[in-house]
Amino acid sequence: MRAQARENLLESLTRALQKGDVALVQTLGEQIHPQEILEHWDDFSGEHQFVLLTYLDPGLAAQIISELDPEEQAEFLETLPPWRVRQILEELDPDDLTDALQAVEDEDPQLAQTIKSWLDPETRAEIEELSKYDEDDAGGLMTPEYVAVRAGMTVDEVLQFLRRAAPDAETVYYLYVLDDDGRLVGVLSLRDLIVADPSMRIAEIMNPNVIYVTTETDQEEVARVMADYDLTVLPVTDSNSRLVGIVTIDDVIDVLEEEATEDIHRLGAVDAPELVYSRSNVWELWSARARWLVILIFTGMFTSTILAGFSSVLEATTALAFYIPVLLGTGGNTGNQSSTLIVRALATRDIDLGDWPRVLTKELGVGTLLGLTLSALIAIKVVLDGFLGVTPVVALALFLLVVVANLAGALLPIALEKLGLDPALISNPLIATISDVSGLVIYLSVAQILLGAG
Repeated sequence: MRAQARENLLESLTRALQKGDVALVQTLGEQIHPQEILEHWDDFSGEHQFVLLTYLDPGLAAQIISELDPEEQAEFLETLPPWRVRQILEELDPDDLTDALQAVEDEDPQLAQTIKSWLDPETRAEIEELSKYDEDDAGGLMTPEYVAVRAGMTVDEVLQFLRRAAPDAETVYYLYVLDDDGRLVGVLSLRDLIVADPSMRIAEIMNPNVIYVTTETDQEEVARVMADYDLTVLPVTDSNSRLVGIVTIDDVIDVLEEEATEDIHRLGAVDAPELVYSRSNVWELWSARARWLVILIFTGMFTSTILAGFSSVLEATTALAFYIPVLLGTGGNTGNQSSTLIVRALATRDIDLGDWPRVLTKELGVGTLLGLTLSALIAIKVVLDGFLGVTPVVALALFLLVVVANLAGALLPIALEKLGLDPALISNPLIATISDVSGLVIYLSVAQILLGAG
């Protein structure tokens, strides 16, 4: 029923937009969660999107703007009426506001300066400070809206302070304790504060062992730390241990989605980490996919060279050609499986670079067992086909290919990580191509040795 009610509200909103009934659009907008509008955002025409951002509640419009791609953010901040842009800017959190202004600056630096001039001096100073940090580091994710107290304050003093400070903070569930120089020395939760005696000092109830990151910490590391310690908020310090901001769980979820999308694209040999399919045109999709495919096809051309080099072997025993597809397909699938497991294990820190001997040993064992299993099956198939003479060749070649492909898929990501590159660059198509080339060499070499052909 609830899902049906949401659909009805969205249909009513669409009809109101089509009729140009602004008052009804505003009324319906108050009943719909911004995420539900975002899920159907691309279903609205550009004109209707403009109307929504112009006439919805400013807070709702700001939440929608903050979730759009940078290009869309820039487009709307350039085209919306100045009075509306001012309203939206007032509702955006500093980190989201910084991202939006950066998007505008990339498209229209002059407009970005104009928008910045509309901000109050304090907000403008926060934006300029946040703009110094790389967007992929903790400094680029953090917000300066946190609650900080002194160790010498009493619980009662902090509670009174919170009543004044809470409205401007991103979150008040955790309070950070600073010394006189602004260095982070402790943390306490709101629960700890509420149950404590009002006369107690903060130094008596705070936890001095604070988990934190610095402004230069990579966003993936930030996500790992929050996941490892089950944190919803993570403090960020500068190089002198002074607290400068916090990263909240909603920002980390966006990071995890971004990083997962990037890895999935790379594993599929799509050279566009930030590609959004529904918003991409044919040219953009072609560009994202063609580069890797061109590289792969040149690599794959080695297979024809290898076949030509072993032509005498194939001519001597034509039956060998019948099993090339199944051997190469099996090798590619084996390599893809092992590379996927190792890339993920590296990403989650289940293994590190120093574990490569253990990985080698384990995958050698796994590859051997897989090779024995699959070669037995292919041997049965060759016998049933009536080609007894080539059965040992096909079975042995498949065994060797599975072992080699399994080791290649496991060790190549570790090698890339050692070189400081993204292990996801070992994409499934690349592993398949490597397996094809090595598989042909193995197969035809085994045939040449065992059959004495060529």
